[in-house]
Amino acid sequence: MYSVNPSELVTAEQLRKIKEKKDWINIFSILSNWVQILVAISLFYYFPSFLTFILAIIVIGCRQFALAVLAHEGAHNLLFKNPKINDFITQWFCSFPLFQDNRQYRPYHLKHHRFTETSKDPDKVLSAPFPIKKISFFRKVVRDLLGITGLRRYRGSLISIFSSRGDENETKQEKIWKKISGFTITNLIILAVISTLFHWSLFFLLWWLPSFTYYSLIIRIRNIAEHAVTPGLSDLDNTRTTKASGLIKFFMVPHNVNYHLEHHLFTNCPWYNLPMVHDMLVKNGYLEKMCVEGSYLAVLNKATSG
Repeated sequence: MYSVNPSELVTAEQLRKIKEKKDWINIFSILSNWVQILVAISLFYYFPSFLTFILAIIVIGCRQFALAVLAHEGAHNLLFKNPKINDFITQWFCSFPLFQDNRQYRPYHLKHHRFTETSKDPDKVLSAPFPIKKISFFRKVVRDLLGITGLRRYRGSLISIFSSRGDENETKQEKIWKKISGFTITNLIILAVISTLFHWSLFFLLWWLPSFTYYSLIIRIRNIAEHAVTPGLSDLDNTRTTKASGLIKFFMVPHNVNYHLEHHLFTNCPWYNLPMVHDMLVKNGYLEKMCVEGSYLAVLNKATSG
């Protein structure tokens, strides 16, 4: 696999546009995601039925994933121009509520970018098993939707946190609280808001259940689409961009997360500029060398052809 210098793929003027940040877009996006979560809870609370319950699970799960995508933007220092504001908003409005922490995620993720699809890539384990059989994929989807995958994910995180050891600077209890305090505080606030506006039970039914189920399914499909069964000959095809309709973008791949190849080539490009980067690369004649798939169904067919 040979490396590509991204700055040679575009002109200097195009590169300037690629890097342009607009803080107001992320202010609107964060607020919009939280408002949509409240609207989904309201829909089920005021019009309770099996249909509104399933719809709420799906909408909240995909909005949780949208917040995770913005947390990923924050890990790249792309959420806000001011680094301190970037980290504060990322942690308290995107990461902590979802039991994530960019203090650990950022170095892990940047290592993934540095060693993409090599033996040193910490995410290589996610793409290495593919292609798999369709029945194997079906079993994984069932585990996702039943909450088994989510249970394993959060259990692993808790075991890691509570097995922390103290050192000369911090006791074990201080270290554990440092890791879990943001999650605890934000979720107590969410519980208080839901209890005040609706009913406390919806905190578990419509905040955590989506996280254990539909959110897990989205993560799996995203991981498959981004790196599984890619040619891996160069930096232009060791990562995949997948075309998606408006509905798929809303319910599965918000904030242009489907433009993953462009993100890997230009890690300093905010999410709202990624479609523009794709158009630039196509215009500049690189489409035939890029790994671009027409739909997520096509990707899954390849990934389950084992």
